[in-house]
Amino acid sequence: MATQPVDEQRSDVGFVDSFGRFVRENAIYLVDIVGLISVALKSSKHLVRANRRRIFYPLFMRQLYNTGVRALYINAVIAAFIGALLMSRLFQYIGNDLLSEQYGYLFVLVVFRELGPLISGIILIARSATAITSEIGYLRVTREFQVLYSLGINPVYMFLLPVFFAFPISLLLMFVYFDVVCIISAYVVIAVSDNNPVSFLTFVLSILDQITINEIAINAVKAILGGIVIGVISIHFGARATDSFDEVSSAISNSTTSQLMAFFLINVGLSMLAYTQ
Repeated sequence: MATQPVDEQRSDVGFVDSFGRFVRENAIYLVDIVGLISVALKSSKHLVRANRRRIFYPLFMRQLYNTGVRALYINAVIAAFIGALLMSRLFQYIGNDLLSEQYGYLFVLVVFRELGPLISGIILIARSATAITSEIGYLRVTREFQVLYSLGINPVYMFLLPVFFAFPISLLLMFVYFDVVCIISAYVVIAVSDNNPVSFLTFVLSILDQITINEIAINAVKAILGGIVIGVISIHFGARATDSFDEVSSAISNSTTSQLMAFFLINVGLSMLAYTQ
């Protein structure tokens, strides 16, 4: 009876060990993420207490400002380019009479459904989520959490809950802002390129006619789920850095990769469920 060479047997054992380790690590990772979400939901009911709100509210407003408001500039720049590019391409293929109607359809199909949420989520991850991971990581390495506990301050109300609530609101705000800037930049192209442009109100109404309640609801769900998952993942990986500052860099890299994958899956999954017949 023929037997496998020793090298092949070792290779098989190595593959099984690697696969088992991969499954185990990802299972622990998912349990941690679900656990953090559970902690946030359970802790949020205690915000009715005045002493909890005094800790939470200023940090929530600061997080909302840093995450949502201060990110609008880069969001607007990208949205302006996309809106202008989409409209300039349409000028080459369709007549001016059908321009508003066709742009409304393409805007909903390309920008409102997919590009707006996706690009806004990437901006949130690159700009804000990495900062959260870095901050949590450095606090863990320098043992600042022990100091907070010794002072009777629960880090959940200082770090987890502000991110848990601010990220979804910020992402929804970025969705809306991205769409508005796209519309404005597209109309600027019309005003500059067309000798007899339609009115801005007519142009906006032609776009709004294409947007349904279902599409608004799907985008809201994308913002809520995406914001929560991005925020919780950033805290999870930051909290794993415990021994050295080198772990903080690794945590940022791993966090960004996981956030991009999770947000992409949320967007694609919801779009397929909602728009695929």
